[in-house]
Amino acid sequence: MGYMDYRFFGQGKKVLIIIALTVIISSCGLIPDHRIEPLSMDIPKQWRSGASSSGTLSNAWLKDFNAPNLESLVTEALLHNYDLMAAAARVKSAQAIAKINGADRFPQLSAGFDAGRSQRNSTGGFRIANARSNSFGIDFTLNWELDVWGKLQNQTQAAELDFNASESDYHAARLSLAANVTKSWFNLIEAWLQSDLLKKKVTAFENARQIIEDGYSIGINSALDVRLARANVAGAESQLNAQKILLDNATRALEILLGRYPSAEINTAEKLPILNQPVTAGLPIALLRRRPDLLAAEKRLAATDQRVSQAIKSFLPTFSFAASGGTSTSDIRDVLDYEALVWNIIGNLAQPIFQGGRLIAQKAQADANNQEALANYGQIVLQAFFEVETTIKAEQLLQKQELALQVAAKESVEAESLALEEYTSGIVDMITLLESQRRSYDAQSALLEISNQRLLNRVNLYLALGGSFSENEADHPTPQNNSSDQAEDQHLPVHDITQE
Repeated sequence: MGYMDYRFFGQGKKVLIIIALTVIISSCGLIPDHRIEPLSMDIPKQWRSGASSSGTLSNAWLKDFNAPNLESLVTEALLHNYDLMAAAARVKSAQAIAKINGADRFPQLSAGFDAGRSQRNSTGGFRIANARSNSFGIDFTLNWELDVWGKLQNQTQAAELDFNASESDYHAARLSLAANVTKSWFNLIEAWLQSDLLKKKVTAFENARQIIEDGYSIGINSALDVRLARANVAGAESQLNAQKILLDNATRALEILLGRYPSAEINTAEKLPILNQPVTAGLPIALLRRRPDLLAAEKRLAATDQRVSQAIKSFLPTFSFAASGGTSTSDIRDVLDYEALVWNIIGNLAQPIFQGGRLIAQKAQADANNQEALANYGQIVLQAFFEVETTIKAEQLLQKQELALQVAAKESVEAESLALEEYTSGIVDMITLLESQRRSYDAQSALLEISNQRLLNRVNLYLALGGSFSENEADHPTPQNNSSDQAEDQHLPVHDITQE
């Protein structure tokens, strides 16, 4: 037994030495990882639309609207929205895939226990003898592919980067959901205000029709005036019913975002919020580290880099060890007896020689996926800058448009009041009265629409800049401006993520 101990542990030492040498060779990084060339895209140091780059980017932007009801609705949506739940499940799936891919780097150990009973028949003369035997055994199997070239490390890092990208996707989904709930809530308020305005319009047209019909009955007004007044009332009633459809749809759409049954039972605010504070956009280059969709695209690009490296290293030989050991005995009491131990250790070196072009095709596929990811990243970057520049410009123009419509609405309301007084006094004709009424309600409706558009554009601007919507949304805090943001080199930093 002593001799067996010495031989066993002596061989084990040799195996450990081989493993240690292999790990050392692996850690030397003999095969450098693939790195794609960075995109050559010039990024300006300031926004071309004239937004302020100084100051701190707005965070917790829901508070800018001063609407507690809105904040509670967003919180409800984050808890019950089914699309967001699906995004969270995708993150868990990506995390599991990363763990699965990482498991190949470690030894795979399995154990088993077997038990059997058999019978043999033998004949001697005129007798049949039955011989029964039992067998019991415990076995252990160890398999380990040594990652000499770092191929499995590339596989693991690619999966981890995909997982990180899915986390960024989830954060983007949260931002998008908060923005969509906010915009739906504004649309609901506008739909309710437009409906209320149309009710007033119908009432005003009804009053005008009554005055005209009373004048017609005593011979003051003509039949044409009466018919025009009745047509105005019918047209306003039609508009009111059409607006009620829009109001109903807006209510149910918001309830779907909240994860509720679309029963059209949400209470809304009596007026749209007023925007008083401007938005600080920060530096353009800082956008690359703020927006979760850009971070996700960059992670996926880095993952394709790792897969190109993995495909290159697939042409190299693989080193693996397999070890097995266990006991086999006819008496279960001797299963753990060292004397019954049998073991085996095998080292393996395998070099791919001919696989029908599979490895070459896999390398070509990895290169193509890498180039596609780079192009996608560039397009997403351009789209992000487009969204910021257009919403900044629209912010300025919508504010001017809203101020002009405020004047138009005020003057039109005053003109309508004067036209009604002068019509009853016989100073102006029916056409003037009807035109003043139409202009008054059109101007008020346009003011409501542009006020809502300005609010929607502000939400789109917050979303484009990647700012967080609440103080609790700290998954990706907005970075402060630093020297790297103000660097002279304005090329897209597609390599940075692979260094993390």
